Amino acid sequence: MPPRRAVLALTLLTLPALAGARAAPQVFVAYPPEGHRVAFDHVLLEGSVPPGAGLRIGGQAVQVGPDGLFILWWPLRVGTNDLRLSATLGGQTGTRTLRVTRTVAAPLPATPTRIDRESLTPGEPLEFWDVAGDTPAERTVALSFRGSPGGRAAFRVAGGPPQPMREVGAGRYEAAYEVPVSSRLAAAPITVTLTGRDGRTVSATARGTLSSMAGGQQAGIQRPGTVPGLGLNDSGNVTTTLDGAPFLHPRGGMTFTLVGRQGRDVRARLAPGVSVLISEAQLDVLPGVPLPGVGGVVHLDSPVAALSPLTAALVARPTALLTDDLRIRVPLGGARVPFTVAQDQEGRRLTLTLYGLEAAPTLPVPLADPLIAGAEVQPVGLGVTRLTLDLTAAQAWGFTANYDGDDLLLTVRRPPVLDPARPLTGRVIVLDAGHGGTQLGGAGALRVPEKDLTLPVARRAAELLRSRGAQVVLTREADVTLGLYERGLTAEAVRADLLVSIHANALPDGRDPRGIRGPEVYFTHPQAQAPAAAILAALRRTLPDLGPGSGLKPGADLALTRPTTQPSLLVETAYLTDPGNLRVLMDSAGRERLAQAIAAGITDFYAGQVGGH
Repeated sequence: MPPRRAVLALTLLTLPALAGARAAPQVFVAYPPEGHRVAFDHVLLEGSVPPGAGLRIGGQAVQVGPDGLFILWWPLRVGTNDLRLSATLGGQTGTRTLRVTRTVAAPLPATPTRIDRESLTPGEPLEFWDVAGDTPAERTVALSFRGSPGGRAAFRVAGGPPQPMREVGAGRYEAAYEVPVSSRLAAAPITVTLTGRDGRTVSATARGTLSSMAGGQQAGIQRPGTVPGLGLNDSGNVTTTLDGAPFLHPRGGMTFTLVGRQGRDVRARLAPGVSVLISEAQLDVLPGVPLPGVGGVVHLDSPVAALSPLTAALVARPTALLTDDLRIRVPLGGARVPFTVAQDQEGRRLTLTLYGLEAAPTLPVPLADPLIAGAEVQPVGLGVTRLTLDLTAAQAWGFTANYDGDDLLLTVRRPPVLDPARPLTGRVIVLDAGHGGTQLGGAGALRVPEKDLTLPVARRAAELLRSRGAQVVLTREADVTLGLYERGLTAEAVRADLLVSIHANALPDGRDPRGIRGPEVYFTHPQAQAPAAAILAALRRTLPDLGPGSGLKPGADLALTRPTTQPSLLVETAYLTDPGNLRVLMDSAGRERLAQAIAAGITDFYAGQVGGH
């Protein structure tokens, strides 16, 4: 989903020269804000003037709709652009200058030879606490800088011999340095030199330094109480690959073997050759290494087993969880080893991957349950074990994996029993009106921000769904401020069957808005694909005037699509940056059609599940 942009209003008002004269027209600029800096050759300029007013920018007349709307893809020259906006109506004119700066990273000249010192990498200290245990890839450091083109570059570590760097683009020099296993470095400096076309040699030292040692592992424990919910997967508690991609979302007490540091992040070795970065702020760091996990016999739990204290504390109505969920218990000997759990694209397989087990769990007998088609435990690498669970039902309805006592408990919700005549009866649906309160959302060029457009759609969709038998919970029913994870916790607490977050789309800087319009539906996990597709189809059917949009967006990394306790998705109903889409959102009849489409899509999804399980 494109990043959100805050609403900014610039009221351009000139007081009348004579008492009793008509006031000058106001000009509302939703985007960009005053003093905005952008690294592109155009900026999206959007706002409105009173109906009937004309608008000039720098003396040039621009197109304004009958309702006063303007959404322009405005060219910028390099440097400062003072955009003089003049609105005229009834002989009165209001003017104001809006400053926008276009920034460009100009290439360095070939002569005199120079190095851009701010461009040197690494830009932060790098520490290798167990270099002998790292693979060559894990102990390889990327070095780079920007300098005069056409030169010869080299680097040195701690005063060692010079090693060459390649010019991979005009004035862009790179190299890879593999920290030797035998090295013992303490905050060693990294110096680069560049000999240019003029024969001059210059040098610079990176801000980042290198340190290496042997056998310096430590234990890192995810702090208790820092992870909300059972399946929210919040971005404040995440490990990433060395390239920055999300890898896993820790649970409270998850324990890691720490083997290095990159700036404010520590590096954990999940298994040989498998490293992740974690913010040290979320961990308790202790000397020594964690005790290895020892897998036991995997077995099924009773569906009415007692709730753990964590579950009971998080769920407003804990008795709601005493249902016939599939509960698979994986003994770990009390260790809190890192793990991931993921669905396949068909929603028929769950894969639990465990890291750091000294002995893998075992499956001595088949797991006998109507929802299980098969299960297998398989080592897939040193210290990495996979438990795959094949399901008999193609649609999954929510899953979680959390520590419970000495074990890991994998919980899978069963398909609901649906009434063919009223498939929504008994279903708990959480509708989330995006943003609210101090969170304005995307800029509304007709003076209404996103937060005030999503709420009436969510409230009306709730009415429609309730009339069809659903129990609907709104995360907000008024203009109040909510945290992202409060919304997901609401769905978890009421044991929702479905979480749908309703938004209006907007474009980031650098995207030409012309022709980009229509609905999009985002989801992370395959279990949400079927309801996402049903809602998208209903939006396209009910509101063809929006345009088809770019459709489904699987694998989204969004707070409101990452929850796993139920299918979770986010609907971008229409684009605030398209004139036609915006007018639909602004029109009460248009919002009614959006609500009807969302309710119809949800109804279609459940109707399609009748008899399917």
